[in-house]
Amino acid sequence: MVEPTIPTDVVESPDQRRRGYPFRSGSVVLDFVATVAKRDIADRELLTSPAALVEWTYVAGLPAITEPVTANDLRAAHDLREALNRLTRCRIRDSSPQPVDVNTVNHHARSLPAHRELTSAGDATVDGAPVDAAAILAVIAIEAVELFGGKTHDRIRLCAGHDCSLYFVDRSRLGNRMWCSMAVCGVKNSSARYRSRRRSPV
Repeated sequence: MVEPTIPTDVVESPDQRRRGYPFRSGSVVLDFVATVAKRDIADRELLTSPAALVEWTYVAGLPAITEPVTANDLRAAHDLREALNRLTRCRIRDSSPQPVDVNTVNHHARSLPAHRELTSAGDATVDGAPVDAAAILAVIAIEAVELFGGKTHDRIRLCAGHDCSLYFVDRSRLGNRMWCSMAVCGVKNSSARYRSRRRSPV
């Protein structure tokens, strides 16, 4: 078993990365899916160990994991994450999800011992009491139920950046956002178009 270690420093850079994990989606569910970097491009696993799962949970702002995290916990996290990835693709493509993926999410969602509550600012949050890894996965699954079945279900997008694989929730007024982050992929696209125009003959 791996004893969880909580990082003492959290680095957030302009492209909204914290300790190497991207947080540009506007949803903890899609941020969790993004723990495979460059999906369908390079497929780099970021949750490589139980300790990495603990670290991601911490920087994602979820309740602290106090119980030892096992290899089985990590496999369960990977299984849930990939089910969420497939469900996200189905939502974007407006296709029917596989029952096994729906069942995976519901299985985890039903085991939630933590509860949601209001903050002093009137926002909904998850009770921050320390929990085990299974409870963290339950929190993510509950958020997935809201994401896929709630009012923003038709606002889930895939970033239009040619070398980006991140999903995001489009909360723009017109619903026409194209990039996971204007400061990252939007700027890259604008720069690429500018260079292309400069190279084009007059």
